[in-house]
Amino acid sequence: MYKMNTTATIFTLLMTLGIRTSALAGPPPSPPVDDAVVLTGWLHVEGHTMTDVSIEVEVNGAYTTAKVSETGRFSVTLPAGAKAKLRFEKPGHLPKEVLVDTRHARNGEAGQRIRRVRFAVIMELERRMAGLTYPGPVGSIGFDQDGGCLAVAHDRRLVKAKRQAVMEF
Repeated sequence: MYKMNTTATIFTLLMTLGIRTSALAGPPPSPPVDDAVVLTGWLHVEGHTMTDVSIEVEVNGAYTTAKVSETGRFSVTLPAGAKAKLRFEKPGHLPKEVLVDTRHARNGEAGQRIRRVRFAVIMELERRMAGLTYPGPVGSIGFDQDGGCLAVAHDRRLVKAKRQAVMEF
């Protein structure tokens, strides 16, 4: 993971996850004070329709879903000490996963208030990916142990998608 200042980190996260900053909207609603991190994101998909987009959120082994607005905006509030996986899916598009670790979000001066992370995800059409897929999560969001600084990593690798065997009856 890389250590950067908050502004540079958010810009890097936006760029590495395929984000267009012009699509960013206003601030998310305020969460309860004891929550550690508020993730606000924007999805970008072919055709711009969000009716069949799903976001599955796994937090410390428990699953839930995040609601996506017509503009592609979603918000997820995570508690301190959580490990989460966000899985983005839309039919005809490659699924993407982002890992989030809030264990050190309360460290340092910045951790004395609610942490907010904004990012976007561009969903790629399967038919344009030439039979390739992501081998795992496309990015991770965490916080530095020493000072609580935002730490972001990304993985742009693509691998050949496994073909499903033909079923015989």
